[in-house]
Amino acid sequence: MVRDAAGPARMQETLIASLLKPEAYSHPASAIEVLETHISWVVLTGPFAYKIKKAVKLDFLDFSTLQKRRHFCEEELRLNRRWAPELYLEVLPISGSVDDPVVDGEGRAIEYALKMVQFPQSSQLDKQLIAGLLRRRDLRALAESTAAFHREAPRLEFTTNANALTTVRQPMLDNFQPLRKVTGLKLVSRVEAWTSQNLLRLEAALIGRRKEGYVRECHGDLHLSNLVRMPAGIVAFDCVEFSAELRNIDVVSDIAFLVMDLVSRARQDLAFDFLNRYLECTGDYPGMDVLGLYVVYHCMIRAKVAAIRAGERSEEPQQEQDIEDVEHNLAVAARWIEAPPPRLIAMHGFSGSGKTWLSSQLMSQLPAIRIRSDIERKRFFGLDETAGSESKPGAGIYTDKATAETYAGVLDASERLLGAGFNVIVDASFLRRSERQLLFDLAGRLGIPFAFAETRATREELMRRLRARVQSGEDASEANIAVLQHQFEHADPLTAAERERTVVIETDATIDTGRIIKGLRRTAR
Repeated sequence: MVRDAAGPARMQETLIASLLKPEAYSHPASAIEVLETHISWVVLTGPFAYKIKKAVKLDFLDFSTLQKRRHFCEEELRLNRRWAPELYLEVLPISGSVDDPVVDGEGRAIEYALKMVQFPQSSQLDKQLIAGLLRRRDLRALAESTAAFHREAPRLEFTTNANALTTVRQPMLDNFQPLRKVTGLKLVSRVEAWTSQNLLRLEAALIGRRKEGYVRECHGDLHLSNLVRMPAGIVAFDCVEFSAELRNIDVVSDIAFLVMDLVSRARQDLAFDFLNRYLECTGDYPGMDVLGLYVVYHCMIRAKVAAIRAGERSEEPQQEQDIEDVEHNLAVAARWIEAPPPRLIAMHGFSGSGKTWLSSQLMSQLPAIRIRSDIERKRFFGLDETAGSESKPGAGIYTDKATAETYAGVLDASERLLGAGFNVIVDASFLRRSERQLLFDLAGRLGIPFAFAETRATREELMRRLRARVQSGEDASEANIAVLQHQFEHADPLTAAERERTVVIETDATIDTGRIIKGLRRTAR
């Protein structure tokens, strides 16, 4: 509920109208316009944007006094500089009068503004997506920068088990009551029941996430409209400054908002490109236990906001659009929780045969979470993804013991992901029968469909690809011609039973990913 004095509200409205005058600024200002939300105005002047907070007091924020607005402007500057230092410049006083204001002028401040570099609205990722300008490489790069931010973000201290659960449970359950006022009960009740059941089922995981330091000072509002393409790359802006509770969250909740936003816009492929690269960078596969819970939570936040907005509308067409938004977000949540049973796909083939390239296509279209043995092996030995180990075939980090430990870790992570309901692609060579048997055992134990995707190319093509890869130095794999020769000498051929579960792909020919996926679905049983 809004609780503010009419006087300050009218004064601020007069001030905003006066800030449309170019003489209010010390720099050239042209085509000045104002963007308005329920808690702020943003005055666009051409080179710079000035964000001014409304004098409101809501259930989740308090901007009611000048000093509080100054404080939260400074908090917004501090917090967002972590994400986008090139955008956030300074907090400035506005002096003069509401009829004749001066930004960064002398005298007593009548208001405060956060000064930012102005960017074209077309650079926001929601607009970029609509324009067809958002690419897989963009999401992968964003995943890398987000992972790096989360790695350095301050951790929250663990207090009690009860507190760890309450801070997650209560906001989730609070989303449902407003929905019943604008839409049918059946779907709302189904999603609410699923949420309650999974909060109970995942209690130990939620407590463990807090204890293990995965609850950090995050962004809190990481979705497409709060991401912008800058000359140096995509950056996040407008993180939550007004509520520590909404900002101090599990890193998986932070990324779940963006995953949900892409899925809700029918771009599940980009969502899984982002998710897979984030996991490759962080190794946080255990966090996928709770991803679904947070994806549904963010769907319900959007549904709740639309429901509340619908109740405040006076015009019927706008109200109908809000109700459509409620139902759309409920449908997105329902599709997530009603996904079909997961499949296990294992790549198979010699180094250079195209396993990683093909699996990158499959993971975004199935969709699936991919685990690369090359990356996990390096992680196990404390090496960066593209660091060289100087190991010869069968030695160093490639001994039989090291390989067995790597495969054990990969299979453990796969089992956990499958248990959480995700399709899984294991990207490894699986050239030995004993290694492939591990997959049969896992699929049999879980009772899930399973298939091999075998990639093939001519020996000459394999050697050409490996030479090019070694020269680039940009891949986690250290395979070279010597490794390939070692594989030729020690690989076990597929058995008849294994061939029945294998789809063969000639990667030096034209690749039809859709046909391959259909073949894998038929073969996996």
